[in-house]
Amino acid sequence: MNLIALNCRNCGAPLQVPDDLKHVTCMHCGTQLAIVHEGGAAYTEKLEELSERTEQIEDKLDELHRQQKLAALDREWDNAQEGFKVRRKDGSTYLPSKTGSVLSGVGGIGIAVFIMIMGVGMSGKSGPGQVIVLFGVVAVLLSVGATVWGYYRADAYEKAKRRYESRRRQIQRG
Repeated sequence: MNLIALNCRNCGAPLQVPDDLKHVTCMHCGTQLAIVHEGGAAYTEKLEELSERTEQIEDKLDELHRQQKLAALDREWDNAQEGFKVRRKDGSTYLPSKTGSVLSGVGGIGIAVFIMIMGVGMSGKSGPGQVIVLFGVVAVLLSVGATVWGYYRADAYEKAKRRYESRRRQIQRG
């Protein structure tokens, strides 16, 4: 058995330990030490310091893992949002809202009712008035359908956004 001469990392006391030993307790101060072999040299390190550094590394890894999960979730949400967006004729997009759906529906129904009133006023004079009234009825039905569809999409978007925000908070908490 070969002995190597080391010094305690805490108190500096000389130590004679077998060269194949990995841990030792200093007989002078009672500090638990790790014996580190690097190349041809050997030295001691306090196990407490190693433990603290290991915990710091674990904490940093946990934080990196959490950040990675958040980034992946954010990318996933960005892609999901694209599916909820409504495209205008000019190519621009917007996210649906319940308020916007209801307001545009009320506006569309208001215009359709105005068209029907115009048609009723014209119906006494000739046949085109009846066609205009029929057109107004169809416009009312289309406006109601568009309002329901827009409201449904807005509701689905809001639910998806709440799920995303909940998952994000859950990941942030760890």
